[in-house]
This record gives sequence, C-alpha cells and structure tokens, in this order.
Amino acid sequence: MKTHYSILTVFALFILNSCIDNYKSDKIISPSGKYYFITTVNRTDKSRDDYAYVMLALFSKDGQLITNFNTKASDANKWAIGWDMQSDTIIMNSSDIGVYAFRIDSSEIRELSENEMTESLLKQAKEIKEIKYKKR
Repeated sequence: MKTHYSILTVFALFILNSCIDNYKSDKIISPSGKYYFITTVNRTDKSRDDYAYVMLALFSKDGQLITNFNTKASDANKWAIGWDMQSDTIIMNSSDIGVYAFRIDSSEIRELSENEMTESLLKQAKEIKEIKYKKR
C-alpha cells in the first residue's frame, strides 16, 4: 500500500513541477531556412512584466537575434505557433488573443493587419492549434 502512495506522490509532483517550470521550445526553423524562432514562458518569476506570457525570439539562421517580443498570448490559455508553409511568416493561434501573423522581410518583422490575413493563413492557424492539442 505504501508503494501505491509513493507512486501517486511522485506522479503528482511530476505534474505539479511541469506546470510551474519555465518553458522553452525547441528551435522552429522557417521553410526557407533563413530564420528560426524559440518561444519561452516565464512561469516562475511573478515580479517580471513577462510573467505567464508567450515570448518569441526570432533569429537568423546563423543564430543572430533579430528581435525578442511579447506576443501578448497568455500561457494560461491554449496557444500554438508555427511557420506559414510558403513564406517567412509566423502564425500564432491563441484562445485568448486570436490569430496573429508576423511576416519577416529583409530581417524586419511586422505584424500583419487583419486585412492581410488570407484564408490560407487562417486555415494554417487552425491546423497548427489542432495538431498541437492532438499530441497532448
């Protein structure tokens, strides 16, 4: 019986620990190979402005930081992020802020306006989110 409780305790601690540790994604490389990004979430330091927000760091292929910014998506909600299959455009789909896209042109990043959001980008945003949450 003690073994049963020990296993449950270890399992509970594992789940609790996975919820409170900071998060850092693997490199997500663009289809062109020119860029990659990493997402992070500060889950431990409540005094910082980025607490519980999804942060995005964009790099050139040689590892030079281009920009680092707060996506304003909360980690408390479902979110997914990936590359457009045909251009250097990052697509983010978040339950709290909706769908956003960021295009990289000549190592400059800019958020696409609502009018620039194509059906293809919106479809990919839906697919990105569905794929992420099927894995869980």
